Amino acid sequence: MSHIVRVTASGAALANAGLFAWLVKVIRESSRLQLAEHAVFLSVLWTFASKVYKLGLKKSIGAVVRMFLGAVPGASSALDSQLDSEVRTAVADMMKGAPAAIDSPVPKAGVSKEDILKELEEVRAIDVKPSDGLTFAYVYTPSERSTHEVAHTAAAMFCDLNALNPTAFPSLRKMEVEVIAMCRHMTGGVDGVTGTMTSGGTESILMGVKTARDHARAVRGISDPECVLPMTAHPAFAKAGHYLGVKMIWIPVHPKTQAADVDAMAAALTSRTCLIVGSATQYPHGILDPISRLAALAASRGVLMHVDACFGGFVMPWLRAAGFEHPDWDFRVPGVTSISMDVHKYGFCVKGASCIMYRSKDLRIRQYFAYSEWPGGLFVSPSMLGTRSGGPIASAWATMKHMGSDGYIKTVREMMDTVAFLKNAVGKMDGVEIIGNPVATAIAIRASNPGSLNIYAVADVMEAEGHWKLERNKDPASLHLTVMPPHTKTRNKFISDMESAIAKVSADPAKYSKVGSAAMYGMIATIPDETIIDKFVAKWMDQVYSPALPSP
Repeated sequence: MSHIVRVTASGAALANAGLFAWLVKVIRESSRLQLAEHAVFLSVLWTFASKVYKLGLKKSIGAVVRMFLGAVPGASSALDSQLDSEVRTAVADMMKGAPAAIDSPVPKAGVSKEDILKELEEVRAIDVKPSDGLTFAYVYTPSERSTHEVAHTAAAMFCDLNALNPTAFPSLRKMEVEVIAMCRHMTGGVDGVTGTMTSGGTESILMGVKTARDHARAVRGISDPECVLPMTAHPAFAKAGHYLGVKMIWIPVHPKTQAADVDAMAAALTSRTCLIVGSATQYPHGILDPISRLAALAASRGVLMHVDACFGGFVMPWLRAAGFEHPDWDFRVPGVTSISMDVHKYGFCVKGASCIMYRSKDLRIRQYFAYSEWPGGLFVSPSMLGTRSGGPIASAWATMKHMGSDGYIKTVREMMDTVAFLKNAVGKMDGVEIIGNPVATAIAIRASNPGSLNIYAVADVMEAEGHWKLERNKDPASLHLTVMPPHTKTRNKFISDMESAIAKVSADPAKYSKVGSAAMYGMIATIPDETIIDKFVAKWMDQVYSPALPSP
């Protein structure tokens, strides 16, 4: 599953000045002639913007800012220049120590195997090491070394085969069908449930949205479909809406529990709604949405219901057997029509393996793409990709077979023990608390009183001094922890380091709020227009993938 990039640079200029101060700067730098032409407009605009800002209507003032940027000559280019400067600072800070990328042609003479492997070892040495237990995202490390070996050996055996044509490689067809069958039993064992494998959670979600869109077109005649979902649903839904022309209707969650607000989502349904979404569990805080109520709502309105279990799909099925109760969430819940679940997370296979499950073949067939007018022959593919490496398919199959239900239950029980330890320890700390009631292997920690403790600054100190790699949430500001097997050995260090960091930040809050992610998220909070933030992050990504990185 793809993640939102975590920017951790200083953001000093915008953080210190604030957006309005920067806008004043732009105005002052405009020519007198331009100011004269726009003086009346700016006066009215500024008065309106100030009033709206005082009312707290962030969305409204965002529109005002966009009007300003379009109306004042040079404002948009000045903003781009300011953002470029901030991006260079951010990338220089985040990519410190990263190896240089060389802009060169393919070598004329081939490099020896020994030299290639040596260079690979050298560049990998600077990466984070998930097995150390200091990272809370990205890579899911199993408890047993044999699981890792089986997953990687299977991937290597089949990585050069192509699942594009199941008649050419029937071994891949067999393994994919059997993975889907195992996932059917994991999600309730309901007859008729089927699915396909994909390259990851984002593709599974794209396929689920595509299927709902096409179903709405064919069955209900909807040409401009909408999807209603909680704000905590994964950004892959936003990507799916952007790519597929489905309007995403994002609904605020309950502020205390961070669970989906069923009543608010019900109020957002229209005749164009093609899909309702809930998470099992959502990523930021590890909360299980009220799936039964959402599914009942969907069924009552003739709308499809998708459960995004990309994150929890290989934890939730084993929780009860491990001794942990929770509400139903899978195909045993009437009204649930599709589920996405990643094997490459808590399934512990290599990256590039996820499943999108459907209640029936009638839904699954709407996912397929068929094209018969190509001179190259008849073309059909089950998912977004054409060519699909056999490696992740074989790795998923082999890992699930090797782990077995006993292995997954044992691993889940161990991880839940670490979760309980962290919940208990955080509960005894001054100044921080767990958000909501997480039911599985993810939690989020926020400041009990955000006005007196900057949780981002706490994370900055822990990373600088304890070598942790922590994930930041926003709205509310908090730290996300995906608990994995390696954290069993580092959980005491985490609590000790957090207590130390809280003490340091509390002793000198001004010092720590002006640097690192604390300054960056502080800057973001002053910007009332999300499109500016989106532009900043896109520019950040573009700079990161440029051959030459900026110097600190």
